[in-house]
Amino acid sequence: MNQLPLSQWIEITATSRMPLYAILSNVGSSQAVKEYYLHDGRNTPVGLYSNTPYDAWVSVAPMIVPLEENSPFLNWVENTEHHDWGWLARSPYPFERIIAHFRGLVQVILPDETVVFFRYWDGCWLSEHLRYMGDGWRDVMPPFAFYRVNGESFCVHISADAEPKISPWWNVPQGVIDFMMQKDSAPLVTSAMKYLKEQRPDIFNIYDETVLKARLHRRLRVTGNPPDMSTLIQYIESEMQCDLD
Repeated sequence: MNQLPLSQWIEITATSRMPLYAILSNVGSSQAVKEYYLHDGRNTPVGLYSNTPYDAWVSVAPMIVPLEENSPFLNWVENTEHHDWGWLARSPYPFERIIAHFRGLVQVILPDETVVFFRYWDGCWLSEHLRYMGDGWRDVMPPFAFYRVNGESFCVHISADAEPKISPWWNVPQGVIDFMMQKDSAPLVTSAMKYLKEQRPDIFNIYDETVLKARLHRRLRVTGNPPDMSTLIQYIESEMQCDLD
């Protein structure tokens, strides 16, 4: 990992002759897709849930778009205050093959075998994965050799023959979760909220979302250790039972 001015990162990595891409979040307050169209718009972003069971989730699907080296959108990237807008990367892979690899990462498997959506488009998450796994990240996301994530630069030594896989296939190591939890409990809380909304609406719909998040954060502060997803869900179930008694 290195910290370089964006212009210098662009110049140095351009010598690889690998095309430049932006992965754009379609959720949150950054409005990255809208900002791309405002500042550039020369290419059409492609939804990364296309040709998956979530193909219809167009309004929330992360997107990928090729960028020119002098794209005006890069000025917005350099100056934005948002940390969850997405990230930049370079890849030697054909565009369709890159997308195929992303399709294989729509969902991932947590250590307790819970299947969750993978928030790879969020730089706050991705940088921690890259920091923890280093070159091992190529086994998870093979196409990209150079990353620019929230002002940080990462290089991964990749191979050219990795085959796309069908989601969900990646078992997230407990070490990754522990490493991320040491910095911030938000990723696990976000995953728990998504799981409750999709798999346990009976719990999710009972509470105000702010209250539910607060209870999850409180549980993490009390335990001091990163529990697995099933433990968090059991805690919320017990809280709900107490509220109903």
